[in-house]
Amino acid sequence: MQANSFSPYALRDLHQAIDLIDRKISYCNTWETFESQEARQIHLRKLSTKRAALVKSAQALTELGVRCEPQFLARSFIHPVQQESASDAPESVVAEETKATKLPRSPRKRR
Repeated sequence: MQANSFSPYALRDLHQAIDLIDRKISYCNTWETFESQEARQIHLRKLSTKRAALVKSAQALTELGVRCEPQFLARSFIHPVQQESASDAPESVVAEETKATKLPRSPRKRR
């Protein structure tokens, strides 16, 4: 039985694989030792090629309409929120948002 490749789970797995390759590239740049700089470049090129193929597959699934929860995106796909845009918001709006979002309490068990 063949799995449906158009599922959000396939896209999530692709994002996890991209994140893993990103971490491997980072490790290769900082900690891994090689015999020469050329060997390091060859290894980085192989990892970059694998990452590019995974990114292309993830983009193809996204273009087909497959959606993925933002929490499962690869860290390199998440754009950090700029501090300037957060500071432009009026303080009263921020205060109202924090008041409105109360965490629900879990029900206590009776003894």
